[in-house]
Amino acid sequence: MKATIIAHESPPADASVEIHRFKFLLDDGTASPLAETISLRTARVIVENLEDGNAFIKMLQAIVMAQPAEYDDLVGRIFPDHYKHSSDGGHPTRGCDGTSPIS
Repeated sequence: MKATIIAHESPPADASVEIHRFKFLLDDGTASPLAETISLRTARVIVENLEDGNAFIKMLQAIVMAQPAEYDDLVGRIFPDHYKHSSDGGHPTRGCDGTSPIS
């Protein structure tokens, strides 16, 4: 699976900075990519509670670690899983290659 940030939307001037929104695609290679949007606030909560290094979590970690001036620079970044794909059709997370989930 891979996650790609495709857009960043700044909050209105009178809104909390936590309302920055990021649109992204999740693509597992077996179906059409799924487009979704997440706020900075939600990304922070997920990152604080999950340590898994799949593509989605790696993307959220990058969003949370970025400074506000860097948010637009995240657009176009691709975050791949660190899991090996199974050639026998099995679940890809069973063959973790052991690399760090944070690039």
